[in-house]
Amino acid sequence: MHRLLRLAHCSDIHLDSDYFGGDWNRSRRDRDRAQFEELLTAIEAREPDLMLLAGDLFDHNRASVETIEWACERLAALPFPVAMIPGNHDCLAENAIYHRHDFAAAGLHLLLDPDGQTVTLDALGVAVWGRGVIDHHPGHRPLADPPARPDPRLWYLGMAHGVHVPAAGESRNSSPIHAHEIEDAEFDYLALGHIHCARDVSAGATTAWYSGAPHPVLGEPGSFLSVTLEPGQTPAVTVCRVPPTAR
Repeated sequence: MHRLLRLAHCSDIHLDSDYFGGDWNRSRRDRDRAQFEELLTAIEAREPDLMLLAGDLFDHNRASVETIEWACERLAALPFPVAMIPGNHDCLAENAIYHRHDFAAAGLHLLLDPDGQTVTLDALGVAVWGRGVIDHHPGHRPLADPPARPDPRLWYLGMAHGVHVPAAGESRNSSPIHAHEIEDAEFDYLALGHIHCARDVSAGATTAWYSGAPHPVLGEPGSFLSVTLEPGQTPAVTVCRVPPTAR
């Protein structure tokens, strides 16, 4: 029997954006960290059972060790579990952050299998599937053939990072996520990343959203999503605004 489940869905945080060391752009690094703190404070206030981070925690695989360790510590300190995938910026290249640092040791559920990976959180009655980005190109299909629901007693959540393609057929976009793939999936909720504004791309019986980014975009405040799953009900999705940092 499914229980009521509250989710926080975020993505595209881009820590260490354009930071290569030195005082000249340290303020930008600090601004990104401050915005991440604002995001986590806003998420904690919603008291979710689980946080889904759908890619691009870091802006690139050159992020500093200091920033990586700081981010791990901050996420590990949250009072709820975190499941996450790599995005196109922090992709699973040979020099990937996720190959060099042990996120599992920080208690984070990092889904790294290039073919997709499922983690089961028995205490929450949840199975989470995700496929991170290895190489951001048109041949990469983030949502191609996800596995069927592993257990009807569990909520089934998905995570993917790429560009939504509303029409059937081919796309020149890198990492395309087609509407028919969303419709064919068996997820109770699909958390998407890559688009920096909140967007509903649900199809068929699958509720699917982009969370947006925590930083302001084109004059609009940053965002994350608060999602409530309740047995017998369509998932309730609320767009939550993230206060802009004063830095």
